[in-house]
Amino acid sequence: MKKVFIISFLVLVTSFSLFAQELQVEIYNPPIPYVGNNTDWGADLLVSSTEPFGRPSGVYQLSNTTLYIAIPDTNIVSNRCIVVLKSSNNGENWSVHSSVQPATMIPKLKMVQSADSIYCFFLYGTTIYCWNIISNSLNQFTTYTDIRDFDVTISSTGSLYLIIDLHTSNQVRFFGSTTGGATWPTSVYLSSAAAHPTISMSGSGDTALINYYGPVLADTLTSAIRNVRYRESAPGTLTIVGSFTTPIAAGTTKDQFIGVINSGNAWIFYTLGTTGSIDLNCISSIDNGTTYGSPVTIHALPSRDEYWFDAKYFTFGSDGVDVIYYSDSLQTGGSTNVTDILYYTSAANSTPTTFDTPVRVSNHPPEWSPLMYIPSLIEYYDVTGDVGALWVGIDASTKKLYFDRLGNVTRIKKNEVFVPGEYTLGQNYPNPFNPVTKFDFAITKNSFVTIKVYDITGREMVTIVNKEMTSGSYSVTFDASNITSGVYFYKLTTAEFTDTKRMIVLK
Repeated sequence: MKKVFIISFLVLVTSFSLFAQELQVEIYNPPIPYVGNNTDWGADLLVSSTEPFGRPSGVYQLSNTTLYIAIPDTNIVSNRCIVVLKSSNNGENWSVHSSVQPATMIPKLKMVQSADSIYCFFLYGTTIYCWNIISNSLNQFTTYTDIRDFDVTISSTGSLYLIIDLHTSNQVRFFGSTTGGATWPTSVYLSSAAAHPTISMSGSGDTALINYYGPVLADTLTSAIRNVRYRESAPGTLTIVGSFTTPIAAGTTKDQFIGVINSGNAWIFYTLGTTGSIDLNCISSIDNGTTYGSPVTIHALPSRDEYWFDAKYFTFGSDGVDVIYYSDSLQTGGSTNVTDILYYTSAANSTPTTFDTPVRVSNHPPEWSPLMYIPSLIEYYDVTGDVGALWVGIDASTKKLYFDRLGNVTRIKKNEVFVPGEYTLGQNYPNPFNPVTKFDFAITKNSFVTIKVYDITGREMVTIVNKEMTSGSYSVTFDASNITSGVYFYKLTTAEFTDTKRMIVLK
């Protein structure tokens, strides 16, 4: 439920007096077990039983198959303002990896990662810090210390790119670092009439897409949204490609926007309208963000608002874009699983304006708050093509932080409403296949179900299903684009049944 939509893109400007104490970071070795996920209702995994003070951010580190989530919360660990939790089993269990003290409000944070490092950027007052949670190094960005908003991305070379919006003016600048945020020797003055910039790096070609409000109007959220591309010409250096454009005109309120770019395609997602008539729109480009087509409205439902979203590119199959968003009925009274829903959809590079039928993610309804904890996506970028969702949902009257793996939702379709008489695992068809195949399975009672793919040596390759499921008959689509030709086995396991079938990938 969202009774009043506060027209404010960034959360809070906190008094400077709160930031007199020196920051200290701590890594826990060994990590401290965190009992925050002792309840698993449906597919939702409880990450934290307390309400965060802002938007959490997370990454999946492929090198050690571990999830890391940075949470602006003073309740998980005493006298801390940020706590990093980690999970090596896809959110089933969490431990406290590291933290920052003292306890205070952090208006914004964001995590990015390279092959061997994970960085958490955050605003402490109006100053930005870059914290490497692996090496436990903390560096202050000293070039400017009067910052209103920021965004950050990382290239394939491990170079960091930080874009900032100054609090005392509408200047936007960005900077490059090859030293993990210790120094920022390269800088670009982008605009003197801009606000709330975003920067997104492509997974191919190291092209950065930058979007921002500009020129800034008296009502910032009605400003046009500008677009420009830069490409990494050397580690730590971005060079402009093409020219500045204005793909989204000034006018109606647009309180959130995100640009995504990958493999020649680009998308700009943005909300349009005010409370009672907010829709999530998208424009897309097939020429790497040079020109954009007509707007497409994603899941516009009558008497509901679609807002608070996140979008990231995926690299599974033909590549594309994943999106999650909050759909709110604006009802009187508390949130329920009917009135407030977190949805997921996606579009492939081959059909960038065609989004799949939205799939419900949340079993705990998302909650709006002036703390602006917008849901976050965590892309796995591995052979499973999986992606996670992180959101604040309601449990009775308590707001808690939840996680779910979207791949487990989107690849499974329930076929029947009746309870099957026996457990079954069907043979995939077609077989051999390249690269997509399907198979059915049935479970006779509510069970925790895993379906995993193994190669001929018994090495686990892909986890297709790993979740609590209700009894029924299901169809699963499996995409083998990211594994090589060969003989594989897929195995269904529940508490009372296990079966294995053979399949052949032939490319």
